[in-house]
Amino acid sequence: MTPNAPIKNFRLPRFGDNGYTQWVLQGAQGIYDSEEQVRVEGMAMRVYSADERMALELTMDSPQATLRLHENRAYSEGAIEIVGANFKITGTGWEWSGATKEIVVYHDTVVQFTQDIASAFMEEGPVASGLASQTEIHSERLILRTTEEEYYFEFTQDVHAVSDQMDLRCETLIAYADAPEGRDTRVPANVAPSELDSIRQIIARDNVVILQGGKTVKANEAEFFPRRQSAYLWGAASVATQGAYLSGESIHSQTGEILIKGAADVGRAQMILTETGGLGILGASALTSETIVLADSITMREQPLENHFFFEGAVEVMSGAVQMRSARMTIVANQSDAAASVQAEHSDLKVGEVQNIIAEGGVRIEQGNQVATGEKVIFYPADERALLTGSPKVTNGEAIVTGQIMELKPQLAIIRGELEQPVVVRLPEMPDLGFEASAATDSAVSEDKSTVDSNEDLEETVVTSQLLRMIEGPDHTVFRFTDTVTVSATNLETSCDRLDVTAREQPNADVDASTALAVEQIEALDNVVIQQTGRVATAKKATILPRAGQVVLEGDVVVEDDRGRVSGHRMTLLQGQRRAIVEGGGPAGERARITLPSMPSQD
Repeated sequence: MTPNAPIKNFRLPRFGDNGYTQWVLQGAQGIYDSEEQVRVEGMAMRVYSADERMALELTMDSPQATLRLHENRAYSEGAIEIVGANFKITGTGWEWSGATKEIVVYHDTVVQFTQDIASAFMEEGPVASGLASQTEIHSERLILRTTEEEYYFEFTQDVHAVSDQMDLRCETLIAYADAPEGRDTRVPANVAPSELDSIRQIIARDNVVILQGGKTVKANEAEFFPRRQSAYLWGAASVATQGAYLSGESIHSQTGEILIKGAADVGRAQMILTETGGLGILGASALTSETIVLADSITMREQPLENHFFFEGAVEVMSGAVQMRSARMTIVANQSDAAASVQAEHSDLKVGEVQNIIAEGGVRIEQGNQVATGEKVIFYPADERALLTGSPKVTNGEAIVTGQIMELKPQLAIIRGELEQPVVVRLPEMPDLGFEASAATDSAVSEDKSTVDSNEDLEETVVTSQLLRMIEGPDHTVFRFTDTVTVSATNLETSCDRLDVTAREQPNADVDASTALAVEQIEALDNVVIQQTGRVATAKKATILPRAGQVVLEGDVVVEDDRGRVSGHRMTLLQGQRRAIVEGGGPAGERARITLPSMPSQD
């Protein structure tokens, strides 16, 4: 060969010490500068495994290149195209080392893989475009290293990967793909996409941002396993979708299911509902408030017509004025109509309308002075109601309500009991509205009622029934009992068919800036029976006024004690007094009557 003399259409092989081909160089024209260097135009190099496999690892084509023969190295500032098993690389400015089997592409690198990596973030199904699956990665710089086991790709500077509907950006991306197994394994044109799964792992680092199906996923680092259709993300990981933002320390995604976990040193997993108006645990009318949910882990699962969110581990919910705690919680949200109509095309993930919320395990709901507890609660936001079961209990100030099933609505709670386990309400103590049976004279009792009111003798007011409605007013609560109602209070035993207790908030002197409930009025209706020490009263209606110290009876009133029997249309019993105010009247014009004990015989 003559130095500087061009050689047309040449072919130059190189063999290893073991006799196997390392590479074959072909060129449209070669210029032999010296024993050290050959310049090539129209370069086409084929690089082999240099062992008994004789696998064609890759091909390199470039308009011009310089080959350093003794260094087993080539380089160029021009364009290059590299083709391997299931991938193709293009770029500008490159360097290749046969000794280390490493290629560096310095500018405008584009790599196309004949498989996708997006399946970790969507349900299995046809590719949205309808075309063969592929992944395209852009970066400023690429290092490609070939070993007997794998291809190693390292992308740096403004990395941008597109795979089906997934768009990924980061600063550094590393990919591992299978090396060819045998002689000339270039990809045939008719091979199905499912056969091209050579990529086994991809690692993205630094400012990782993934856009897919209406979701924006962020993390410091992400790791993909295409064959398992899964991905792991670490470090300030988050998922943002229409109406919701989820964050945690790590994310695991597999075929459309996303698991978010917190960590002790960085905080718990969190979900913020915004555009959907929160969870609506006060009803649909409260859907304008933002909701924050904290848990040890949160799972998002996309269904054909619904999206499911699962919260595990000490769940805390803050929604407007409501706070809730439970061991676990599930949110079921409908897909929007538009999303459902194009579901086959992998429509955007939206939280949609919240269909129901299920909280289980040590449920505790707080709103103002009210606290509701139970083992399970189901919210139906559109219906503005919730069902609380599993030994449910509601505490409203000093009032305690227990039952079998509680239905919660805005400003209304409905509590149901059973025959053997009725609704039980424990209300604040009322004063003794009876009289002292041991008093010497009526006047002595009436002149000093203070002897009746002793805090040590007061008993809590306990009401039982089969059904209770708690009706919330601006500054008071009405407890409406029906079906087998009984009342037990300080020197008072009552039964009736219906009972309304009005309790009003008042300042709590024992606790600063707090309020407590005080029983203002009790109204009993239908088949009323009132038993006090020394007397029994029956009527159609009874109104008990603790503050006024009165019991007002109406409708066929009868009061009996050891002194006789009194009846009339209306009767007022006075606190601490043995006397009563009896009135006639009523629809039948009933007259007041008194029946005294029989007089002793004069014989």
